[in-house]
Amino acid sequence: MNKINELIYSLNSIARSGWMINGVEPCKAETVSQHLFASALIALELSSSLNNADKYKAASIALIHDIGESIIGDISKSANIDKSKSEKEAIEKLDLNKDIKQLYMLYESEDTLEGIIAKISDLLSTYLISLKYEKEGYNVKDIKNNVKEQIILLSKKHNIEKNVTEFLKRIEE
Repeated sequence: MNKINELIYSLNSIARSGWMINGVEPCKAETVSQHLFASALIALELSSSLNNADKYKAASIALIHDIGESIIGDISKSANIDKSKSEKEAIEKLDLNKDIKQLYMLYESEDTLEGIIAKISDLLSTYLISLKYEKEGYNVKDIKNNVKEQIILLSKKHNIEKNVTEFLKRIEE
């Protein structure tokens, strides 16, 4: 895949598989693009509450964290496939500038606060949409609970639990 338009078309049309596995119809399932956009907005919001974070870098990392799915598709966590390895290989195949590829590596490495914020924002985005689907009557409780647990663990591990907990309270209202 060499063209940015093909990448965008692909990400716009790939429904996230976890929702469909849990009964959300493909026409209602969040796409990868929707997830990336929500993750970036959340990263911007969350990083704005942290004095030592580059909010634009965090949002940029969150915005591209799943672009490899334009080649490999959305792989459910239940598939027992090393998605990280598959996605890294896909990123290398994409005709993207080195800056975008470097942002992806920051997401994978958890070496920077911005990469960690992007990872937590990815989870928060999933949690947020799980709340919506649950209100609509879909049985996504397992996804919601597992993701919330991951959010708390990751935020504790990186000492930003207070900021993340405050964000969670706002979206759960």
